[in-house]
Amino acid sequence: MQFKKMEAPIDMQKGARFETKSHGFVTVIDYYNTHTVIVAFENTGNIRSITASKLRAGQITDRAAPIQSSMVGETVLSPKHGLLTITQVESENVILLETEEGEEIRMLRPAVQKLRERSHEVDMEKEQPQLPTSLSALTKRNKKTKDVNKLLKKMLTDYGK
Repeated sequence: MQFKKMEAPIDMQKGARFETKSHGFVTVIDYYNTHTVIVAFENTGNIRSITASKLRAGQITDRAAPIQSSMVGETVLSPKHGLLTITQVESENVILLETEEGEEIRMLRPAVQKLRERSHEVDMEKEQPQLPTSLSALTKRNKKTKDVNKLLKKMLTDYGK
């Protein structure tokens, strides 16, 4: 299938650099249209095709880079070892972590994934504001809200009559 080349927008000219969310910078090699932009990753040299909108948003992944490399530098809390920092992904299933004292620990990826999920849940609990627990707690705002709720309650009780 032949692509018809179009005139590239100013930000999509050859040599333009874009930052991705997790794989460094990419350089535009060729622009065909908004659906086909050829880019090269600067750190691996991998070449890919992507849409212009995803490129502008940084939503492009380098398939040549290992998936777990984005985990390096993350900290997780272990009940047994305390605060751990991910230092290296040794293989597909073995991850090297370091304690605060500098001791190296090797763990399997599923175990580290569970620790990451737990720490993420704890972060989510801290971020959530205290929500009202009952309908009366929601309605204790002002007189107008109380009047509306009385009307709604009356409508609901009279519904089947």
